[in-house]
Amino acid sequence: MPSPSMPRPATSKDVARLAGVSQTTVSYVLRGTGRISPQTRRRVEEACETLHYRPNLAAQSMRTGRTGRLAILTATPGISPGGLLSAAAAATVAVAERYAPEIRVVAVEPELRAESVHDVLGSGSFEGILSFIPLDLEHDPTRARVVVMSEAFDDQMRVTDERIGAQPVRRLMSGLAARGHRRFLHLAGDLEYLSARKRRDAYLAAVAELGLTDLGVHECGWSGERTLEVVRSIGPDLDLEGVAVVAANDILASAAIRGLLERGVRVPDHAVVTGWDDMPTSAFQVPALTTVGVDFAAFGAWAMRTLIARVRDEPEPADPGELQRIHWRESTGDVPEGEPHPPTSG
Repeated sequence: MPSPSMPRPATSKDVARLAGVSQTTVSYVLRGTGRISPQTRRRVEEACETLHYRPNLAAQSMRTGRTGRLAILTATPGISPGGLLSAAAAATVAVAERYAPEIRVVAVEPELRAESVHDVLGSGSFEGILSFIPLDLEHDPTRARVVVMSEAFDDQMRVTDERIGAQPVRRLMSGLAARGHRRFLHLAGDLEYLSARKRRDAYLAAVAELGLTDLGVHECGWSGERTLEVVRSIGPDLDLEGVAVVAANDILASAAIRGLLERGVRVPDHAVVTGWDDMPTSAFQVPALTTVGVDFAAFGAWAMRTLIARVRDEPEPADPGELQRIHWRESTGDVPEGEPHPPTSG
């Protein structure tokens, strides 16, 4: 029996009374089931907050089979910052929707991965599973809803999604060509990666389409050191004045700027350079780097909302649409006409 100084804990009946709904509606909202309007769901959630009501999830799980837990699958070696950002954003959405997310990092090795994935699918502990890696669901032993974003990343978390593909390469090159740049070269990433191959292919297609001069595609892996070697070794007799360097990511672009400077070619006075990824330091280096930013957080949030909609038997959210944006900065000089200007400080 509670002491006089300690009020009794709120019950679902108290929540229902405050929200002006039935106890059944409160139960639907807390379990994420039924077709509840956003307004009603919000009233119930606000009543829970006001009353500091916390349902007994263990008892609720035994009665209903609902655990309130969602699994998020990613893979080692976790080499993709985009994959990590997507998973973190997905977890944030899950928490906001009153679920308990659990990020599971599975191995690259097929046998170890299969064992880990089977444990998650067969555990019965999760109402839903969001996977950023491909899954074989032919023998899925669970009734949990599963959303597999296999078009987004491959089994090593390397980007494959067309929505975060190579389309901005043409826009970069077209903007530079419109300002008089005709001589281009490409510093490619590791061509074992689909994203690197697509950026290379988009570069070559733009060269042909726009009638530009290609000074070569140079594979640099994802290594700044390798990029420095490449820029230093490009034919001494090749005039780099006015060249436009399209690098596969910001690390390669930054190394290219240093390599050009060693050769007496200043950016953007004598040459221009573009990158990819919009790393946190890219806007602050000298010169600030023109690059392509990808909103992996928006992608991860959309993926989790899709899973939650399936768990709740609600309509799925609209496709997130364009997830990439070119940030025109100092490394390419003035912003091309018709393109958005970078934000200014202050």
